[in-house]
Amino acid sequence: MKWLIILSLSSFIAHAQAQTVFTTRAPESRSDKRQEYVIKVLELSLQKTASEYGSYLLKLAPNGATMKRSLIDAQRGVYENFFIRNSVSQKSLSEMEAVPFPIDLGIVGYRVAFVSEKDLLKSVKSLEDLKKFKVIQGLGWLDTEILKSNGFNVETASSYDGMFKIVASGRSDLFLRGVNELLAEWTTYQHVPGLAYDEHILLYYPLPRFFFTTKQNKEAAKRVYKGLVLAYEDGSLQKLWQQYYGPSINFVNLKSRRFFEIENPFLQGIDNSYKKYLYRP
Repeated sequence: MKWLIILSLSSFIAHAQAQTVFTTRAPESRSDKRQEYVIKVLELSLQKTASEYGSYLLKLAPNGATMKRSLIDAQRGVYENFFIRNSVSQKSLSEMEAVPFPIDLGIVGYRVAFVSEKDLLKSVKSLEDLKKFKVIQGLGWLDTEILKSNGFNVETASSYDGMFKIVASGRSDLFLRGVNELLAEWTTYQHVPGLAYDEHILLYYPLPRFFFTTKQNKEAAKRVYKGLVLAYEDGSLQKLWQQYYGPSINFVNLKSRRFFEIENPFLQGIDNSYKKYLYRP
């Protein structure tokens, strides 16, 4: 019996050692729901490729790191096979290894706003009207640069939770969120005094988001890409996407809103092959 236990333990250790460790970003706070889908979709891609590449162990990096800090860690390869979701730009593609698949199918480019007054944007008839309002966005987010390049007045903050309080207090007018994010965030933060969401405006700019990792991590990136394509082709990725994002998209009621579109200048010259995977409402 003693030897059986030792052999079983040895077998378990050998199996654990054979697993390839992958790491992804943890939520910034207990209230942060944004990473739930990212974790699930990375896990799905690893499941789809386990028969070819072997078993895996998916870990989370330490809690609380901002997007800016996580980008630095991913670029340097601080954690084993560290993959994070990030917006695509010439800069991100030059600095890191990209998995060229839009993991949220591009839906985050359709933006709606948290506000302090529910009808704040009711009278907005044009982009120029919309640009009169001050926008708060996160430090290190590409959205900030996209909006600034299109003439918006944007300020940044490092605290994700804090941005809901900033807009609720009126210190900033708009906190723009993806239509896939609004419902979960409203459910989480509606207790914040003064917080409301706009029902009148839909702003769009192309914002594909890929998984990124260190430049030295090409083989692991190939595995993740292959898994994402397999999951898309068999429909399991869309099923997961619908599970996490479908209710919010329905809640936002896209057809009832005035639609405005601006350019994303940071996509110029980028391979457009990812576009075949984009969701088009």
